[in-house]
Amino acid sequence: MELAAKTSGASSSATTIIDKKLLEIARKVPHLSDYLQKLSGTGIPMPAFYEKLDGSMKNFKILNLIYPVTDQICIHINSIGTSDGYTEYVIIDPPEPNVLLSAAIDKNFAINSAATEPASEFQQKMVYLEEFLKKLCTLSKVEVDYNKLDPKAKSVPVYEKDFASLTYHFIRKRAGLGLLEPFLTDPYLEDISIIGQGNVFVVHKVFGPLKSPVWLTNDDIDSLVIGMSEQFGKTVSHARPVIDATLPEGSRINIVFGKDVSRKGTNATIRRFASVPLSITQIISSKTLDKREAAYMWMMVSEGMSCFINGETASGKTTTMMGITLFIPPTWKVVTIEDTPEITLPHNNWISEVTRDTGSASSSVTMFDLLKAALRQRPNYILVGEIRGVEGNIAFQAMQTGHPVVSTFHAAQMSSLIQRLTGDPIRVPKPNVENLNIALFQAAVQGKEGKPIRRVLSINEIVGYNSGSDSVMFIPIFTWDPSTDSVTFRGRGSSNLFVSKLLLKRGMARKDEGLLYDELELRAAFLERLIQKKIFNYYEVYDHLVKTREIGLEAAFKELGKI
Repeated sequence: MELAAKTSGASSSATTIIDKKLLEIARKVPHLSDYLQKLSGTGIPMPAFYEKLDGSMKNFKILNLIYPVTDQICIHINSIGTSDGYTEYVIIDPPEPNVLLSAAIDKNFAINSAATEPASEFQQKMVYLEEFLKKLCTLSKVEVDYNKLDPKAKSVPVYEKDFASLTYHFIRKRAGLGLLEPFLTDPYLEDISIIGQGNVFVVHKVFGPLKSPVWLTNDDIDSLVIGMSEQFGKTVSHARPVIDATLPEGSRINIVFGKDVSRKGTNATIRRFASVPLSITQIISSKTLDKREAAYMWMMVSEGMSCFINGETASGKTTTMMGITLFIPPTWKVVTIEDTPEITLPHNNWISEVTRDTGSASSSVTMFDLLKAALRQRPNYILVGEIRGVEGNIAFQAMQTGHPVVSTFHAAQMSSLIQRLTGDPIRVPKPNVENLNIALFQAAVQGKEGKPIRRVLSINEIVGYNSGSDSVMFIPIFTWDPSTDSVTFRGRGSSNLFVSKLLLKRGMARKDEGLLYDELELRAAFLERLIQKKIFNYYEVYDHLVKTREIGLEAAFKELGKI
């Protein structure tokens, strides 16, 4: 195939260049070559090719690029010629195999697999299926007429050029999630939305909201979600139409089933989570919070302060929480409690507990139950995926009894946090709110380029309860300035927790308060040096934080400078 020139994704000019890498890959991947051939007839220039994406691409004015996800799957991001404001997210993967061939393979598989026990692990299951498929087929170097397949044959003849496509769809159907599998393979996706009959929509980490040309009917969606629900053991039905669950590869899914509760028909939303969380250095580099804010949270979390990470949906609360929990001392016992498992910790002494919803009060295990159990497990820290019900009262009882708690919470500002905590169904007495040390507020806001960005809006210390005015007093130690996209620090002497908690815990006198601010600056410099050294891996960052406890902060800072 002869390919035309392509327009650079980084520029809106008409300058064109030949992308040799794209040509090279297209020669090896027939379905990519076919896609580009069809694209050349639409008037859309040949796309740019990128092995990897980065945050700088958010500023591209025109999007027309392809990136690989696997050896067989590529993604085309295209904003040229779209009319509804959405940039397209096009999956380029192997075409469906011949219908008669698929039917013959399915029949042979059903007959021959009945007596075998497939592997339980996802990766092992994929290997098992690929090996099993090879036993069912006889590869042919000449093209096979699938209209003449012998239904009684023990082995199905397959044209060798069709085998890769057959294998891809055979495994996708049995080990994956069918047509959703390519979406779940893309590490750059944050959300996948099936809104009812129509297109599938996604949220991309680099390019934001995108629309896929994949179109699903209501019957397609019902069949898909019923099949998925069987995989994760929570069968969806008209009797039980709303389900939250975790997919085999770790993503979180919410399903609302049927037209009687969803006007456009069954809908599903999948939230993606990286297998390795973002480290605190990555979060600082993205400017979600700055180095001094991170250093402050380092000091507070390492001394057992309780903190709520507040914000609205998709503001990045869980990501921030996992980033700051790297600061928990490595020898401390940590208990995590979640509805669906999202939190990942590097600590060895970590108990991960998950609620169980069976639909029956007698056999279900709630967040409330697990929090009560956690108080008997003598943890140094309790992490709660999200507090939204009566378990909030138990969380504050835990704080009162010396068990620090870190949790995410849906609240946009301090007033709404207090209202939600003290109102139904949580009903924490207002004087007890002072047991929470820190309230961090985060949001997804619009950046200067019009793209959504995540920012910590403020970090507040809760000082105490004023009975005279029946109010909770707090100090905003850090605030974000949207006009400059920078963080304002209240300054030396502003932290009440430094005086009332940290000096006491460390056995220091009031005159030593200034040393804590010196330490704050050194910790900020340490985090900045990690970034300068391009130390971003979650576990590598953790190792460096552990070293500061082993040899001291100053020694670790000097040693880091020698790397």
